[in-house]
Amino acid sequence: MTELNAIDPQTMKEAKLPRQDWILLPLLSLLTLILLAAFSDFVAGWWFPSSEDGLARCFVKGDVTGNAPAIPNSVCSEKNAESPFLAEYRFNSCGYRAGMGCGRKPLGSYRIVVIGSSMAMGLYVPREMSFAALLPEELSKQTGRKIEVYNEARGGKFRGGQFPARDSPEHFDEVLAADPDAILWIVTPMDIENMSFEDPGPAVQAAVLRVPATGAQGSRLVVAWKKLRVAVANGSVLAKLRYRWEQSKSGLVLKHVLYENEGQDRYVRAYLKNEDDAGFLRTERSGKWQSLLETFQRYAANFEGQAKAAGVPFAAVLVPNRAQAAMISMGRWPAGYDPYRLDDEIRAIIVSHGGAYVDILPDFRNVPDPEQYYFPVDGHLDAGGHKMVAALLAKQLTGGAVPAFRVNAQPNVSLERGQ
Repeated sequence: MTELNAIDPQTMKEAKLPRQDWILLPLLSLLTLILLAAFSDFVAGWWFPSSEDGLARCFVKGDVTGNAPAIPNSVCSEKNAESPFLAEYRFNSCGYRAGMGCGRKPLGSYRIVVIGSSMAMGLYVPREMSFAALLPEELSKQTGRKIEVYNEARGGKFRGGQFPARDSPEHFDEVLAADPDAILWIVTPMDIENMSFEDPGPAVQAAVLRVPATGAQGSRLVVAWKKLRVAVANGSVLAKLRYRWEQSKSGLVLKHVLYENEGQDRYVRAYLKNEDDAGFLRTERSGKWQSLLETFQRYAANFEGQAKAAGVPFAAVLVPNRAQAAMISMGRWPAGYDPYRLDDEIRAIIVSHGGAYVDILPDFRNVPDPEQYYFPVDGHLDAGGHKMVAALLAKQLTGGAVPAFRVNAQPNVSLERGQ
């Protein structure tokens, strides 16, 4: 029997791993991971194809605020990875995705001008499937009158401008120039959260303007090395890797599948753990949300004041986000949260300045699993969601709950200006 410790030293020396292998093996492992990630992204891109930079071509370049207007008479298209449709965006000579030319309405028609941001514009959805395109048919069918919706909503922040932007009051004359019989403001929780009006940081400005983020003239390798050192020093390497994963096609597909098949209760509980996203659902308002609502109130007062001076009825409606819609449909939620809280606050603000409020949130109680009508990861309404919202809006607008929008009433001077 050979003793275990009776090993030839020369054999031990020869069994040692060559020095270069200590470098080559980790590199091979890293290369394998990179190839697997690339293959995974390739499969994900084939399964969930997208072209998410198309809309940017229709907007003025180099605006670091994100409030650039659409280029008049421009046409572009894009496909969200979660949508089966290619969305075409046609902007009229006034720069709106209105589906019609700008200017005064046809004689005998009742025009509702819609204002808002990306949800109201119909981001990622073909225009004919958006609620702004579906609503006129619903209203005309129920009232027997010729109703049209002129959509002046724009895309969200850095996709053509948040609404309201800082200069929205100065441009409200564009809304009135569309010859409205009524104005409908589509509000979402994200719209209010974007009212912080924070100036974009250097990194965002560099991305928008396509200029170096730093004034250093060193080589790309030197810049990359400096960024790596800073990331290591700040402990942000893992955070950056996580961000890259979340932005990858593989990460999107995985999240989409998980969110799409997640039960309501589990989805809501997971969503509420992110305080940044779920702050608007809390019963106790944080200082941040109190400030945001104060800003919202100032803009609401300005819009409603200008509409009142022009003799045009003004109303607003809150379209809930995905988690909020799910909570209302479930009919239950954890203590400390209330999906109706923001709805009540917006109603109080709009009504206090003489406007009308269109409340569609209670109707979500009768919609089974309404979260299925939103893109699970992106959060915007999908085509089914736009159809749902069009039906809910038509019900409220024709039901008499909002007198100024009772479009089935006989024409009168206040609603039929200029006819």
